[in-house]
Amino acid sequence: MQETFSKLNQTHLDTLREQGVLVLPDFISEQTISLIKKDTSPWLEKVGFNNRISSLIIGNNQWIEHVGMCSLAALKLALDENLIRFLEDYFETSVALGSFSLQRKIFPEKGIRLHSDRGEGLSVFLYLTNPSEKTGVTEFIKTSHTTEIKESYLLKNAIDDAAYIDIEKSPLKSKPFKKTIGNKGTLVMFHRGIWHQLPKFQAPGREILMMQYFQKDSPAKDHLVKNSFLQSLSKRQSEVYLSNCSSSSLPSLVEFGSDPEAMGVYKIPAWKMFVYVLRYKLISKV
Repeated sequence: MQETFSKLNQTHLDTLREQGVLVLPDFISEQTISLIKKDTSPWLEKVGFNNRISSLIIGNNQWIEHVGMCSLAALKLALDENLIRFLEDYFETSVALGSFSLQRKIFPEKGIRLHSDRGEGLSVFLYLTNPSEKTGVTEFIKTSHTTEIKESYLLKNAIDDAAYIDIEKSPLKSKPFKKTIGNKGTLVMFHRGIWHQLPKFQAPGREILMMQYFQKDSPAKDHLVKNSFLQSLSKRQSEVYLSNCSSSSLPSLVEFGSDPEAMGVYKIPAWKMFVYVLRYKLISKV
């Protein structure tokens, strides 16, 4: 992994800054992907219940909200020293790993319309399965992170997790989409403000490791991690992962018993969570 991220250079940095998105096909080795999947697969085979800490089902997605609990290989990748240096060059300051999760699509979907994520920072997607239009690939409008969007173009959404747009009435209407291409191991970095969408897809099964990076002391999630994993991290890696000093946290998919408000915009009634799990058990084909 050290050797892989050492390939990131000034051209990659310029592309990310100017276009707002950088797609690196087949960037991470199959060996590393296999190690991550070996660690995470047992967590995806079971859904958390009672005394079981495992994956969770929300809507059409299965999540491992805190990958630092189950995969040292994934944690080392997210905190790779060469990746950290690249991110520090991008932000021109120290960085923090704000979120670190795994998402698996468990049902076909009508897709996610064009949107821009809340907050500043960079998102990084690592495809653990082959990107395919059949299972869903995210598309981006290059340079749209610098496009001014009028309030009248925006659409309301049930969950205020992003800004959604009526593309037919916006200046983005005629812009081409940059698609994710490659095989498992493809890495995508993008500015959280870039406009992107997930078109309709026919089959479940897509697995993506999702990471969010921010300037240090920006809001971040309260990470859960195995103590034994921390012993394998350098001081610098630990600082990026655990030494964030922001007074506020990002919304979490996990509701801690002592802090039910931690879910923020993702707060979901208990009955709906039960329905999500029941639907997954009875209908999902993954």
